[in-house]
Amino acid sequence: MKIDFSKSKILIVDDNPANIDILLELLSTFDVRAVLDGTSALEAVQQELPDLVLLDITMPGMDGFEVCRRLKEDPKTKDIPVIFLSASSDSNSIIKGFDLGGVDYVTKPYLAKEIVARVQTHLKLRMTMRVLDRLANVDELSGISNRRRFFADTSKLFEEMKRSNTSLILFIIDIDNFKTVNDTYGHSIGDSVVKAFVSTVKKNIPSYNCFARLGGDEFVLTMTSISQDQARDQMERLRSNIEQIRIVQNQDIRFTISIGMSRLEPSDRDLDELLARADINLYQAKKMRNALVG
Repeated sequence: MKIDFSKSKILIVDDNPANIDILLELLSTFDVRAVLDGTSALEAVQQELPDLVLLDITMPGMDGFEVCRRLKEDPKTKDIPVIFLSASSDSNSIIKGFDLGGVDYVTKPYLAKEIVARVQTHLKLRMTMRVLDRLANVDELSGISNRRRFFADTSKLFEEMKRSNTSLILFIIDIDNFKTVNDTYGHSIGDSVVKAFVSTVKKNIPSYNCFARLGGDEFVLTMTSISQDQARDQMERLRSNIEQIRIVQNQDIRFTISIGMSRLEPSDRDLDELLARADINLYQAKKMRNALVG
């Protein structure tokens, strides 16, 4: 499979303008930026995340090793592949580079075909990892987090909110009569219902922390640092807006949602307790249909 690298963003960090000019020429088919020192490099990645960093080791002030260490400490930048650049082939430097999280080590003077090949290889690996991450963590139909991602992220969030004594509100949302919609109108309409629901949540709930699909017609949403009344008001507006949606123009195909709500209590030992209370409230809401309980 041929890959278009023209949009791949590469950041070059080198204090020698002559070295930068060489790399800019060799990598002219990529989207390349360059900076002359470590501090500028850290600022540049915050402004726009690159797909790859080519990082000179020996620079005045902050050297390449320190830049890499800081990149790997930051959750936002820790997965960016770093290729070290150096005039030295000293084994200790190479080992240190890999220990700090570098993915490769290129020595000067550069061989044109070699550096392009190494850059392309690590960009391909980066793209592959992104695809695998999406397959593992994103619901294919809706484009939001899947069950696995929800539990991984929200279990950590639960512990953080409990330690800081910060509010955590959780909603389990069920599309009413979803099986009937599929059976009556077909699965393509059912898919449209799911997509319309997800789109409406994104437009109407600006403050959610995590939004995930747990199963076919069941979703979960969390909010933090918000009062219970504020969270409830947002979800009531969502519920009201959902019932106004027409899935197919000129046809009266509509749907509603039922919502179970719970909040983090001091006595909660884990996320499961929060989910269990929301699930009980959802059961009550579904008895009424198109309702919020909690």
